[in-house]
Amino acid sequence: MDAADRISQLPEHLIHRILSFLSTPEVVRLSVLSKPWHQVFTSFPISEFSSSSFSSNNSDRSFEFCTFVYNSLLRQCRQYRCIPRFQLFVSSDLCRSHRYSVHRPLPPQTDELISRCIEQVTQKGVEELSICFRTPVYYRLPEAMLSVTELAVCKLAGCLLEGNINWPSLRVLSLKRVEICDRMIIDNLLFACPFIEELALIECNGIDYLHLSGLRKLMKVKVKGHFFSPIKKIEIDVVSLHTFSYSACYYAKTDIDLASCKYLEVFKFKYCIITEDLVQHLNCNFPALKVLVLHGYIHDIQRFEISIPLLEKLKLSAPNLSAEEAIINAPRLRSFKCYMENIPPLFYLNQTSLQEVTLKLSVDLIYGQHGESFLEYFRENLEKINQIKLVTLLITNNSSTIINKIVRKVSNPVLLGIRNLKLNTYIEGMRKEGLALVDDLFCICRPESLLLESGSGSNDEFMKILCKKLVERVKHINYSADTHVKCWQRDLKGVKIEHFGRNGYWEAVTCQAFLNSFQNLESEKKIRFVFEW
Repeated sequence: MDAADRISQLPEHLIHRILSFLSTPEVVRLSVLSKPWHQVFTSFPISEFSSSSFSSNNSDRSFEFCTFVYNSLLRQCRQYRCIPRFQLFVSSDLCRSHRYSVHRPLPPQTDELISRCIEQVTQKGVEELSICFRTPVYYRLPEAMLSVTELAVCKLAGCLLEGNINWPSLRVLSLKRVEICDRMIIDNLLFACPFIEELALIECNGIDYLHLSGLRKLMKVKVKGHFFSPIKKIEIDVVSLHTFSYSACYYAKTDIDLASCKYLEVFKFKYCIITEDLVQHLNCNFPALKVLVLHGYIHDIQRFEISIPLLEKLKLSAPNLSAEEAIINAPRLRSFKCYMENIPPLFYLNQTSLQEVTLKLSVDLIYGQHGESFLEYFRENLEKINQIKLVTLLITNNSSTIINKIVRKVSNPVLLGIRNLKLNTYIEGMRKEGLALVDDLFCICRPESLLLESGSGSNDEFMKILCKKLVERVKHINYSADTHVKCWQRDLKGVKIEHFGRNGYWEAVTCQAFLNSFQNLESEKKIRFVFEW
């Protein structure tokens, strides 16, 4: 073999490009390989610093970490006119007392050194700045950071926001677990940022009212409420808004006014109270809506109707939906994900382009025989719509017994005309329940393919049981007449197992070979069973 170091012979800018895909600890380790690599390391501009590589269970290495960051920045300041990007992550694990093993605030000398690091990058005209502190107390930003004219992307977490902030070039602002001393700070900040395009406020403390107006380029707004400081009202008067996402905290009530956002295409409403007025407001005021996510508690709705002509993706998670009638009128709907515990007696889905369906069977869907009618409904519709590519079933402990009840009750067991099935199981004691679940599942559908992901104990056990049944099936000489063989096994003509290989394509193996190599199966591996009926 040729043992020559060909990478070291590349131009320096290409080596820098390769190193940019590695983490900072990996780059440091490469620097000790040889003198050429060390020289490359000294000229490589490190922009991402994380304290996780310096944390220790029995010592405080905070000053060592900050010294490394400071010296790296000093070297870059000598070599480069500007430092375009800087990321700093500091966790509380960095500062542990070796005697008591409890978290404590950053030591004063460490705090001062971090401030000097941030001052350095601001003086070098940093354009993208990401600072994350997971420490017991909020980090107070240095004075030099309050005015950075070149700053375009700013992401702060675990910091204290105060003073007069001037970031006139800002386009993206993300604040996560930030303490905001005064609501006017956000108002003044946004007023001074006319070019802002994306805004995210995640679990920030100190905001009870959010008003956005006059921001002509604002496209995306994401808000997640804080448990101790819930937002009472959100008012956005921006015509250009494209995406709005709001997640409440423990179903806190928040008034949302987006009446001026006529071109809104994505609306996500999570962990909130869903009222009839909200649904009607969406139907009437957002004709351009393409993606709708409603996840929350349904409050007093007798007739649930979503009628949006351009809607393409709908995710509905409403466990307590008790409406007598549910209507989804969306002719362009391509993806429908439905998580409900009680299926309405009358359920209509008016569409012509549906490609992907996700159903969650979690609790008893047979109240008033709704379970059978619901499955019958989807059988009729799935048979009519040939372009459906995938149906996902999420099966829990309760739903596995429900499937068994349905199989025993209905006269025609094969209910779902599913071509491609994706299965996620969350069942305790799968070894005991899995044998019956495999038989019951294939009694209600005959999929051409079944897709699972390894790594989940329940999914792995299901695949083992299924493989063993498939291996035992071929051992029966006359399995078509054997009373111990289930109906789906008699109908099955052939099967192969495919997994996504390292070469980037699906590789096929036999059931026995798959069982033999099961112990070496990596987690998060996609496994596909291809059936011939």
